Parts: sequence; structure tokens; C-alpha cells
Amino acid sequence: MLRARVLAFFLDWIVCAGVADVIGLLATGLVWKLLPGSRSSIPWIWVCVAAGAVAAFLLRDATGGLSRRWLALEAVDPRGRPPGIWGSIRRNFPLLVPVWNLIEIWPVLRQGDAPRTADRRRGIRVVSTT
Repeated sequence: MLRARVLAFFLDWIVCAGVADVIGLLATGLVWKLLPGSRSSIPWIWVCVAAGAVAAFLLRDATGGLSRRWLALEAVDPRGRPPGIWGSIRRNFPLLVPVWNLIEIWPVLRQGDAPRTADRRRGIRVVSTT
């Protein structure tokens, strides 16, 4: 379970960041080629792209999570449903904060099926769907 959970985390980051990077590169190329007078707006494009990637990461568990489905894992609340939008944000926000992310992930690294701190408070657990 540990290997699958860590892999799901990195797959989600790759999906979120990968899509954002492709969009940012395309937008930068279009501005550079077609609108040379607007090149000063390129940093703002990347700010928006980064914000989109972070938002996608925070919302990754709202409907179960793409990488979790690929790896047959599911984050569920006490009623057996995905945590929803706000549950996903509360669940994933600590992973973006330095030092807090280490405290949050420590139980998972020690024991693969252990709930994270934020999950324990809300009763969310990660279960295998197979």
C-alpha cells in the first residue's frame, strides 16, 4: 500500500504539473510569436498556470483522484464517498506547506495504510478498490 500511495502522489503531481506546463509553453509560444509587444505578460501567464496546477492538485481527491483510480486506490469519507471539493482541499493543503508536509506524510511513510493527520481528523481513509 505504501508504494501505491507514494506513486499516486507523484503521478498526481506529474499530471497536474505536466498539463500546466504544456498549456504554459503553448501560451508563451503564441505570445512570443504572434504578439511580440505583449511579451512582458509572459510571467503572468506562468503565474496563472502555476495557480491552476496548485488548484488541480488541491482538488485531486474531490472525485476520487485520477492516479488513485489508475492504482486501484480511493480516498473515502466515513460514509464511503469521495471527500468532495472542500474535503479534498483540506486534505491536500498540508502537502503544499513546507515542514507541515513532512509531518503530514510521516505516518504514511512509517506504515503504508496509516491515515495522514488531516485524514484522521475527518475520518477519511485510503482503501484499495480491488
